[in-house]
Amino acid sequence: MKTIKYFIATIAIGLTTSCANDLNTLPDGDISGEQLNTDKSSPEKILGGIYLDLRSNGAGGVPSSHSDFGIMGIKAGADLMSNDVIQSTNQHLGMFYNYEATNASNTASEIVWTTFYARIFVINKLLDELKNDTGSKNRAIKGQLLALRAYSYFYLVRFYANDYKGHESNPGLPLVLTSGNSNQGLPRSTVAEVYGQITKDIEESIQLLDSFTRPTRAQIDQRTAKAIAAEVYLQTGNYVKAGQYAAESKNGIALMTENDYTTTGFSNINNPEVIWGFHNTISTMSIGNYYASFFSMFDNTNEGYAGAAQIRKLIDKRLYEAIPESDYRKKVFNGSQNAQYTFNGKTKNYPAYVSWKFKDPSLFEGDYIYIRASSLYYIEAEALARQGREAEARQVLFDISSKRDKAYTLSSNSGNDLITEIILQKRIELWGEGYAWFDMKRLNIPLERVYTGTNHTFGRFNLTPDKFKFQIPNKEINNNPQIKQND
Repeated sequence: MKTIKYFIATIAIGLTTSCANDLNTLPDGDISGEQLNTDKSSPEKILGGIYLDLRSNGAGGVPSSHSDFGIMGIKAGADLMSNDVIQSTNQHLGMFYNYEATNASNTASEIVWTTFYARIFVINKLLDELKNDTGSKNRAIKGQLLALRAYSYFYLVRFYANDYKGHESNPGLPLVLTSGNSNQGLPRSTVAEVYGQITKDIEESIQLLDSFTRPTRAQIDQRTAKAIAAEVYLQTGNYVKAGQYAAESKNGIALMTENDYTTTGFSNINNPEVIWGFHNTISTMSIGNYYASFFSMFDNTNEGYAGAAQIRKLIDKRLYEAIPESDYRKKVFNGSQNAQYTFNGKTKNYPAYVSWKFKDPSLFEGDYIYIRASSLYYIEAEALARQGREAEARQVLFDISSKRDKAYTLSSNSGNDLITEIILQKRIELWGEGYAWFDMKRLNIPLERVYTGTNHTFGRFNLTPDKFKFQIPNKEINNNPQIKQND
């Protein structure tokens, strides 16, 4: 994979010397045995650099693109490919909304590929160096590295391959698992083989993190690893493990209050629901360009692309209308008419169906939230329902839905109707947080933006789920003769 190696050199995968969220970083991404022998803190510093890179402009090897800002950029792009999230004009991230991102020549395909493979290379190098180290500190580092590798491959396989069910023998991804693989092109393993490695990594991670207490929510602990595992097992149809890990991960976590949800809960890592995220500061936002950031793109009240440049993010009209008036989640969206909205001392005029969900009172320094406990309620509820444990599924759904909507009553649905209700509640709760498109692909739900009264914009078309697959970027195809392109 010479391409990825080239990308790493180009962006100095580096790791910056800034200190972010108590995680120290190294000035470069190379790891040598000499470094590890002379500086026993090196593994921790390198791990910190990986976490920092995953929230930085240029993570995908294209720092000149303001759509390249790590995990949050990829989550945002994925949601823009769903039925639920709309971008008003064709600018930054618009390539996802109009599906140009799926093309091998498009910058987005390169960004997604490199964001994760570049980190996988560093992870593999560090894992190789720590192979024989059994100390408790490095045990926790190994656990985090394995979880990060599982998370990376999980994202990659969902972008560049078909869904798991029914496509297990289809081409998946090149599985780069040691630092020795980094300098050679590898063929694509099957979808089943890729998921086999993901589950192997995440299960080992859960074991290694059993006694680890993290100093900050920017790091992955056992609870986080279980949250990742729950989503992976839901994808593969192992509903017993999906439900088990979802329940264990969310256990003991309080849900957001109405004030949390409707004010600044989505820009604050101290939000009670946050399982994994990143605390941004002035120094971390100065890495690259702070306009290349999630709140610049999704906060319609701020002075970034969504706010000042009015590249608005809107909710699909049908989804908005499906939210009951008694549900306070409806308050974070405008209705069918233009309206004024006041936040952070400023009153502005906004168009119909605009989002006010992601509000950052600072200048793009809002914290990034990768996983919230809320997502696990829907994983557990769906997993229980698919096991035939419908009474338990209804109760889990009630536990969260009744918190958001005081008028909500215990569901009486069963079978497919219960699954449909769970997915609808999930779409409402997690709008803009990077789940909707992946669920559409998993559940074989088509893209339907052409309908009577539609409020979709330049991406107004319908697609069947077989179109929900990215081509591998041209640079990788050109430099790896063993890899085969998607249709």
